[in-house]
Amino acid sequence: AHGLLAWSAAVLLPACLVGVLDGLLMEVARPFGLALAAAVLYQCSGFRQLTHLADAVRDALLAGDAARARSRLDEVSPGGAAGAADIDLARTAVDGILEAGLTRTFGALFWFALLGPFGATAYALTVPLVTGWSGLGDFQAVVARIRYLLDWLPARLLVFSFAIVGDFQEAMLRWRSLSPDQRQDNAAVLRAAGAGALGLDGYGVEPDYVSGAAALLKRAILLWLALLGLIWLGGL
Repeated sequence: AHGLLAWSAAVLLPACLVGVLDGLLMEVARPFGLALAAAVLYQCSGFRQLTHLADAVRDALLAGDAARARSRLDEVSPGGAAGAADIDLARTAVDGILEAGLTRTFGALFWFALLGPFGATAYALTVPLVTGWSGLGDFQAVVARIRYLLDWLPARLLVFSFAIVGDFQEAMLRWRSLSPDQRQDNAAVLRAAGAGALGLDGYGVEPDYVSGAAALLKRAILLWLALLGLIWLGGL
């Protein structure tokens, strides 16, 4: 109960303030409301930064600078490179980029489309609390469960998007080949379907696939932006 209360104070309160402000602006000055909504979405989704980090990791791997690659990979996925051998850094980076595509971009986009600025803000504030509250026992357990629930549907929509903009058959095959327990793991389904869409076989992953993972995410996000645009135009 205390963990849920702490999450409400840290996430729901500021998200509600953003939602109320956006609602008021949409009523009295619609252009300012639209500007606020765009600013919130831009702030909550960091795809451009993710793309730059993917390119930086790829360049470091191509240069043979494993230390720099690990440093930049930690910016994508904190702790993701820990324990990974140098030869596995490219595959680790691909997995990190695919997972970050959900937590940094698509998750916020999904909840923005569903609940507006309130949803995007609530999601963006929830994600970092999982690591920020590490070591706080029940507090972290509560926020980790909330984040899992927030990620469940967006993760599977993103997996389906990978299949559409990548290798459909292989992405679906990798997804279906997961065990029942793995299918409930949001990160596992993203890694499996993303690798299938990219055509990765798990051996000898080249550094260029790191940028390829970012490009796959870009195509998937553009697909949904186009769909949302068509829905919006249809409602005019």
